[in-house]
Amino acid sequence: MPPEIRHLHISSRDHARSRLFYEKYFGFRFDSIFPRGDEPAATILRSPGGFQLFLEGGSNEKLPPWFHFGFFVQSVEECRAIYESMQQDHVTVIHPFETEPFAYYFFADPDGHVIQVYFDPKAK
Repeated sequence: MPPEIRHLHISSRDHARSRLFYEKYFGFRFDSIFPRGDEPAATILRSPGGFQLFLEGGSNEKLPPWFHFGFFVQSVEECRAIYESMQQDHVTVIHPFETEPFAYYFFADPDGHVIQVYFDPKAK
């Protein structure tokens, strides 16, 4: 079996706020606190599938404009439902919901990270 990507580290100015955001929209749950000695501790969240998201200390470093990560969902309807929920909650949408060439949209999390939610039937 080939290696898999199983975790991602992102900066977070407010771990509690980021934690609530990822719990609400993507089903993450608190896993643990990872101490960093003299540096701020990381908060580890775990998805239902086991993927770990490490919330690190806040950073002002700029990422390239193309940088983003994505959440794959199981249907166009699920993609649209999360989009509509985020709109109701006034989450910053960077690119509105599209259905061609597949269903997707981009939004910003509480720290401004650009994230895509998508369904591509070829990726199932």
